Amino acid sequence: MRSIVPVGARFLVAAVTFGLLNFPAWAASEKPLGVILTAENARLDNAKATIGADVFSGDALVTEDRGSVRVTVGSSQVYLLADSSGMLMPNQDRVQARVDIGTMGFSSTAPAQLEVRTPLAVIRGADGNPIFGQVTVLSAYRVRISAFKGTLRVADNNGGERTIAAGETYEASEPDPNPHPSDNPPPKGVTGAGVNWSHVLDVAIPAAAAGVLSCALWSESGSNMGCWN
Repeated sequence: MRSIVPVGARFLVAAVTFGLLNFPAWAASEKPLGVILTAENARLDNAKATIGADVFSGDALVTEDRGSVRVTVGSSQVYLLADSSGMLMPNQDRVQARVDIGTMGFSSTAPAQLEVRTPLAVIRGADGNPIFGQVTVLSAYRVRISAFKGTLRVADNNGGERTIAAGETYEASEPDPNPHPSDNPPPKGVTGAGVNWSHVLDVAIPAAAAGVLSCALWSESGSNMGCWN
């Protein structure tokens, strides 16, 4: 006797079968966004970060006390200093390096392929020239941005933009809705709604010291992305 399978059931079986047949191909199509170059006291998701490990979209990069990790992203590099966290995400035709806590440095010979997202703003190269910069998330409402090489363009969450020339350090801030008395007050001159900017120093000791530390961690490569070039 010929069994009769309802049309709805046949459709469901076909859909599930098609999905199972195509799932491995879809999973295998995901490509890593970066590769770990150096790692010390650092984690990649729930595992110890090791040299040569692939970094996929959404993988958590976390450094512990006295830790650091450096990742190559195409013709760019990003690094995290101690007590920092971030991740890589695709964003149209570029890779977005997101920093949530601590300090992230970045260098690129092709700035159009990389951007850095902070809680307050997105940072990109202002033109096609090589860039080398660093971002420190001081809190959810304060971010310090330094340009060591090339010019950076910073777009805040409210649509404002500004450029930061090589050798300059700026802070972006917005009002804390729940301020604590012990918190450090924002720099003088930072007022009004939205993200506000204040020139911290006229390119003096903080920017120079941060640049020296970053260059010490950033070994030179064949693409000459170090800050001494």
